[in-house]
Amino acid sequence: METTIDLLRHGACEGGNIFRGSTDSPLAALGRQQMHRAITEHPQKIDQWQQIICSPLQRCHTFACSLGEAYNVNVIAEPALQEIDFGDWDGQLIDAIQVKAPQAVERFWQEPAQHTPPNGEALVAFHERIQQCWLSLIKQHRGEHSLIVTHGGVIRAILASVLQMPMQSLSYLSVPHACLTRITIYHKNGSPDWPQLMFHQPLSTQSI
Repeated sequence: METTIDLLRHGACEGGNIFRGSTDSPLAALGRQQMHRAITEHPQKIDQWQQIICSPLQRCHTFACSLGEAYNVNVIAEPALQEIDFGDWDGQLIDAIQVKAPQAVERFWQEPAQHTPPNGEALVAFHERIQQCWLSLIKQHRGEHSLIVTHGGVIRAILASVLQMPMQSLSYLSVPHACLTRITIYHKNGSPDWPQLMFHQPLSTQSI
């Protein structure tokens, strides 16, 4: 038996280059176009989902609902799939925070597991939240094909877990807007589940 899970990051958002964590930014027109093309132009069959699971933030939820309606698939909003909360920096322009607190930002970029933004969600807690959600979804939808529409940080955390990478390595994983990833989990009685990364495909620049 195998479980297949596709992961789609949301597209470009309105609001500029901000620390976009819990801030509920809407998709830009470009972002909707990016996500649509990621789904419709992929060479492999990716439209046979039995459910679509998404972050409740509108940059994921709005597109997931439109996709569910188009493919006649149930959409499930999962709060645990929200992006990491950047605390006092959330919703603020990155350039402005870098001017205001350059050392704190540099420490966060270099060692995010040790340096959390003021009043933000610690990376350890975020990673644990995503890990528990991921394992729960595999259990709930065992043997099925699901699509998860979520955020870049969430996808990095899932990939780090699947590939057994340390949390410190999350920033080394590129997950651009509308990036599409597939993970297959193989199940065998008496043996641990065996997950495998099948593809991790950014949207072609020719499709933007």
